[in-house]
Amino acid sequence: MLLFLTLTGKILDSEWTVYQHSTESIPAIRNVHLALLTEEKLVIERGISNSLLRQDIQDGAAALARLAPARAASAQAFATLRQSLQAQASPWLAPVAANVQLTEDTLAAMRKEVDSLAALPKVQRDPEAVTTAVDMAMTAVDAFTPTVTALSSIAIQADPQSHGGIDSAQLASSLRNIAGQMMSTLTAAIVAQRPLTIQERYTFAKLSGQAEQLCSVIELQLRGYSHKPDFKATLESIHDHSMGEGVDFLNTLYVIGRTSGDYGLTSEQVVARYVPKMTAIPHLRDMIVAEMLRQAEYRNQWARYILLATVGLAILALGIFVLLLRVIRQRVLRPILEATNLFVALAGERQIAAIPVPHYDDEISDMMRAINILKTYSQQKKCLEKEREQMIVQLRAASDTDFLTGLLNRRALFSQGEQQFGIARRYRRQLALILMDVDHFKTVNDKYGHRAGDQVLCMVAELSRRFRRKVDLLARYGGEEFLLLLPEIDLGQGNAVAEKLRTEIEACHFKLDGGAVIKVTASFGVVAFDGDDTLESLIARADLALYKAKNGGRNMIMTSPRDTGLAASDSTL
Repeated sequence: MLLFLTLTGKILDSEWTVYQHSTESIPAIRNVHLALLTEEKLVIERGISNSLLRQDIQDGAAALARLAPARAASAQAFATLRQSLQAQASPWLAPVAANVQLTEDTLAAMRKEVDSLAALPKVQRDPEAVTTAVDMAMTAVDAFTPTVTALSSIAIQADPQSHGGIDSAQLASSLRNIAGQMMSTLTAAIVAQRPLTIQERYTFAKLSGQAEQLCSVIELQLRGYSHKPDFKATLESIHDHSMGEGVDFLNTLYVIGRTSGDYGLTSEQVVARYVPKMTAIPHLRDMIVAEMLRQAEYRNQWARYILLATVGLAILALGIFVLLLRVIRQRVLRPILEATNLFVALAGERQIAAIPVPHYDDEISDMMRAINILKTYSQQKKCLEKEREQMIVQLRAASDTDFLTGLLNRRALFSQGEQQFGIARRYRRQLALILMDVDHFKTVNDKYGHRAGDQVLCMVAELSRRFRRKVDLLARYGGEEFLLLLPEIDLGQGNAVAEKLRTEIEACHFKLDGGAVIKVTASFGVVAFDGDDTLESLIARADLALYKAKNGGRNMIMTSPRDTGLAASDSTL
């Protein structure tokens, strides 16, 4: 059953993912189309603006008349794109919307600059300001390029099968932009009726080569659509008119520009003859997008059918499977399963709530009565085992624990301490050891009695517990001596721990059962693990340091580094 549900879930999840991606791909492709249309409007407005800046007021009336509709078309394209992006709640579109706003801001600044310059006679226009305005127009187009790229990536991610179509649409859009730039390169010379500069000739030749390459790539990518009459006719129109007559017309002007510069045409006449021949290029782009949308909608519809069919078959199969299991369980397996579960529970020593009461005098009834007897024996066995485990735990705790303080005893310290030493030695870890002795403890015993001394030891042990981490070992080493083993602690840090404990003991008032309140101090020997140390040698070094602390006046901390003997540092007094 679990395997069936797992396989069914994976199949449904896979089909749902396919359907979801196909659904998301349709608006994603539409967004790409809107972005390409917006880019086209930007390029057209840029070309008209550049042409207007190169003409005088009286000569630029036609360009000025074309500029207002071009700006309106750009604004409408931006509004449509922005509305489409806002209608889709996707975190991936937030950066795209921000870039669209940035492009609009750049475009608004460019328009303001163009309007201020176009209102002046040509002789009064600052050449640097004109260059800045032209650059701003280029910047506005360049600023929009990331929007096209991002929306294309989102569409391809939603539907990888649209990769080729999106690339072809972008290439067609790039071809139209380059075709416009070729004409713009000649516009300045045509307006001034002068020969082309070296830079203009170089730019035109470069753009011409790029246009030929793009046209070849587009034809290669769309050869799969050559059997469709509309695609075939559009490609032929691009080849014959756009890249044929249109480019030949510009090449004729280019040849004139290399010699006399007497073009015999105004810039408006060039636009009127050249631009209509380019209409096939954006038409091809729109046809590619329309074909992508058609295929995406077909894939979405097919994915929906497959998903619905998968859900229906899964429900039908699940119903049949459940019905079959129910019949088998009720008519065949139920008595056997009940007996098997009881035996398994007894074998696993699990609690059995109740054993079914036999209704018939048959083999199943005999088996149930036998299980009831086994249940009684199992319960008795569990009680005995529980008592034994409790005794083992108590004995183990008693063997490892100091009976007075509840700390580890000396035997447990060496047993667990060797494990810490093994880790420190193998992995070259730091390890510190603190050996502490209660000062004048014999005096406490003699003056207040051994019961009072035991109370002092218990209270010192409780204070020591406060400074112990979970990984530290705290033990009563013997008599009034306590030992603290600190993994991952160096000598300086060990001294700091000892100092905190020493200060706490010194500040504590020990209240005895008889009502007396006394104060005690402790002396400390602190050492750090060296690579050649053993637990015994480390304790011996700590004992030497403790001995020096005792001889030095007590209530102090001494260290005993391995390499310097019994070097000591008084950290309190």
